[in-house]
Amino acid sequence: MGPAERWTLSVGDPAFSDTLGFALVGGNMPGYAEAQAEYCRVMGKELGTAYHLLWNECALLHIKWEEYMEMFGKGQAEFDVMNEVAPGFFKSVQDMSWENILLHLCKFADPAKVGPRRTLSLDALLSMSASQGVPELKKLVSEARLKMKFAQDWRNRTIAHSDLEHALDKTAKPLAFASRAKIQDALAAIVAVLEAIEFRFTGSGLGFGGPSWNWGGTYLLSELRLVTRLRKERDERFKSGTTTIDDLDYKKWL
Repeated sequence: MGPAERWTLSVGDPAFSDTLGFALVGGNMPGYAEAQAEYCRVMGKELGTAYHLLWNECALLHIKWEEYMEMFGKGQAEFDVMNEVAPGFFKSVQDMSWENILLHLCKFADPAKVGPRRTLSLDALLSMSASQGVPELKKLVSEARLKMKFAQDWRNRTIAHSDLEHALDKTAKPLAFASRAKIQDALAAIVAVLEAIEFRFTGSGLGFGGPSWNWGGTYLLSELRLVTRLRKERDERFKSGTTTIDDLDYKKWL
């Protein structure tokens, strides 16, 4: 199954983060099961399984972030296209993507246990015996969690819950400052934790790339530019009286 097939969803499918089987994107990387088995072999089952799951979560988060930046972080030209076609819809997509990325960061920042439940988080790695030999792992985890505290504040006071004091007066206790740069720093800190473990057991580094050109955002904006241009050309033909049969076939322009 190729990347395009693996990531194609249909109505009724569960969220793709629950069905994911990464071997990120192309190359000679092993498949999901093979990678998991290899990590369990070199790290032991407990750490190998948790590490592999966190690696996949990190890869997915990088894809989400790169997609967000492709759509909403490049320049005014992209906003001009979206505002011309469907401004309300794309504003909703922007807000939902931003909040989803912050929530995803919070998963990594969770303590090892929340109530009676264990979490899949960076902190959980510290309690696993095989991780004890990873140099400065506790320090790296602490630094990463500190860099994600802003996302936790957003989660706790406006995304997952609605803080009454903040809702009544947003200037009284503003949300923690959040920016693209802070998300980039948090992502780098997560990678630093995973890379320390990776290097300790495999001698390799890590690299997380974003989606391919036809993954979503880039391709969508390209198609929107084309559609917008074609509609303008059709409107000009209506004004000049040079319409074609295709111009009059309204079903093709819905």
